[in-house]
Amino acid sequence: MRWLIDPLDGTVNYLYGAPHWSVSICAMQGREALAAVVFDPVRNELFSAEAGRGGRVGDAMLAVTAETELSRVLLVTGFSYVADERGAQARQQAALIARIRDLRRSGSAALDLAYVAAARVDAYMETYANPWDWAAGSLLVREAGGRVSDVPGVRAGVDGILASGPGVHDALLALAGVRTL
Repeated sequence: MRWLIDPLDGTVNYLYGAPHWSVSICAMQGREALAAVVFDPVRNELFSAEAGRGGRVGDAMLAVTAETELSRVLLVTGFSYVADERGAQARQQAALIARIRDLRRSGSAALDLAYVAAARVDAYMETYANPWDWAAGSLLVREAGGRVSDVPGVRAGVDGILASGPGVHDALLALAGVRTL
């Protein structure tokens, strides 16, 4: 067993006093997530999931959005700190922005994925992500009934991620020009 821990996901937000950062912990067996928590200390919210047993935010069960219309999708994303990679990501997002409701960049991948799991947003896509950024949140999404796919990243050898409710997942994959892995 190994643990993926991000003690401060959303470091820049934290440094600037922006209230969107989290603590993320995921227990892994090989490539499989067994249990996960994402804690938002600003809002005192704990998102948790156990493989095969569902997920919760506080005492409430998690459930992804039932949205099926691409034009009504609120998508959250993240960007690399490398300028050239950020430029490539912006060009990739340009194909999406005209087809969805709107695009947000909140700054904490783990918390953004928890919001997908809680149906506060419809989808999350980032074409550069580290495993400690998305492992816990990905389990939350899956246990909330959502789908998670690897997508080609902007950095060679580093995958990105798409997470959403099942009703829009394939459409987002197609629009992004990627395939389910």
